[in-house]
Amino acid sequence: MEIRSLREDELEQAWELDRYSFNAPAQHRDRFLRWDPSRLVGAFDGGRLVAMTGAHELGQFFGGRSVPMGGLASVAVSPDRRGQGVAGRVIVAVLKAMLERGQVISTLFPATTSLYRSLGWEVAGTYLWRRIAPRVLRSIAAPEGGRVRPCGPDEWESLRACYARLAQSVNGFVDRSEHWWALLRDVWSERRVYVAESDGGEIEGYLVYHQVPGEHSAFGGPFVLGVEDAVATGRDAAAALWRLLGSWSSQADRVIYRGSAEDPLLLLLPEQSLEVVAEVRWMTRMVDAAGAVEARGFAPGVDVQVDLALRDPILPTNDGRFVLTVSKGRGRLESGGSGTVALDVGPFSALYTGWASTSVLERAGRLSGGTPEERGALDAAFAGPVPWMLDQF
Repeated sequence: MEIRSLREDELEQAWELDRYSFNAPAQHRDRFLRWDPSRLVGAFDGGRLVAMTGAHELGQFFGGRSVPMGGLASVAVSPDRRGQGVAGRVIVAVLKAMLERGQVISTLFPATTSLYRSLGWEVAGTYLWRRIAPRVLRSIAAPEGGRVRPCGPDEWESLRACYARLAQSVNGFVDRSEHWWALLRDVWSERRVYVAESDGGEIEGYLVYHQVPGEHSAFGGPFVLGVEDAVATGRDAAAALWRLLGSWSSQADRVIYRGSAEDPLLLLLPEQSLEVVAEVRWMTRMVDAAGAVEARGFAPGVDVQVDLALRDPILPTNDGRFVLTVSKGRGRLESGGSGTVALDVGPFSALYTGWASTSVLERAGRLSGGTPEERGALDAAFAGPVPWMLDQF
């Protein structure tokens, strides 16, 4: 079996495998064919593509800085080759390619946890789908200034700038590439897009949503509003956009949207009138542990030094004893030290994003060693709200 990057003339074959594996609708074909074939790795048996995966070139914000990230996606295996270890082989090949390209972490949305955990990924972030009634959104106090209006066709750069201002302040948000924004623009061309602007004309938030048929829509009953992106950099913008959704209360009975574990909407609503519909957890892996620590931001007041023993059977550069130093908002991970605190690269990745604490990892049997002071130092270095994102890939 041959494991290698795809060629341009093999993208159509890759699309067929992806479409069949994920029951993807036909309208996704053109979007899939925009893949750079060099970012896809396939397993070929006699010229037939039997497995593949790829990594989007993105970034992910942690501590206010964009960390180069490979978004693992389209892990597809032909049904007759499943359970034979082929998926692991193409994933490891992509992992090594990410290392060569300088993508120091990798994040994915797992269909199965055990496979990716065995390859070094660990649960490291989340988002929640929530439901709220439009009539409840109408109870949010009106903004003191600004206005909401439809987004103009020439305002996409303003949307990107607005998103970037929010993204750098949220652990886990994706630093969207030019290619990623182009894909979003295609999808959003079929959606309703509104912006909230200040009295001075600056865009301080935007909302992307569409109408989804409800259970009784065929009989003239209410429908559902599905929110795809809701971004606000201030209170007035957030209030204005949520109230716009609330204006649909006579026709829509539910708004479904994606949010964080600590939903900021709760700070605007007079009551906690939210319901969780589903939770999606993503997984992250350090590809280059030293590079990931150097790329990440840290709280300026944290000053720690801890000896670590890391285990990574797939990428030797992450395997061994290291000294973690954090000072003045920057971090370093250098070879050496006594290896006091021991953990695999997966648990270290969960600690890195702020998803797990040292006590949680110890109780799960994923971390050992170290004094209470050393563990407290690790927790202080990576502390923060539960990481989340608006994107999925």
